[in-house]
Amino acid sequence: MAKIKVLAGDFLQGEGEYQAGVITVETSLHPWPGITIPISSVKSLEIATTGSNKKIEDAISLGLAGALVLGPFGAAAGVILAGKETEITFWVTLKDGRKLLGATDDKTYRVISQTAKRPDYFVGAE
Repeated sequence: MAKIKVLAGDFLQGEGEYQAGVITVETSLHPWPGITIPISSVKSLEIATTGSNKKIEDAISLGLAGALVLGPFGAAAGVILAGKETEITFWVTLKDGRKLLGATDDKTYRVISQTAKRPDYFVGAE
């Protein structure tokens, strides 16, 4: 299960997830189980922006571990060594004309993109 943030479009802001060829969007109007969007209903998928930032959890835990071992220099080294995470903001246009602006990590976007390009997902979906 991969997390997606819904930012704008024809769907209200909220949280979502991608799993097994289906994007599920949870909004205030549809809190549970949410709106399901099968990848076969995707007309196009485009990257809007990409951004890179440090993983907060890694920075905190490595900073604390470094501080315990080496004091303030260890804390600084721990924060510097924290891994980076790339966030992809993307547009999804559905075959019915609705659009969704979402954000997720680069690994999840690659999986969604590769799944959307598979021809077997579009057989009989028109």
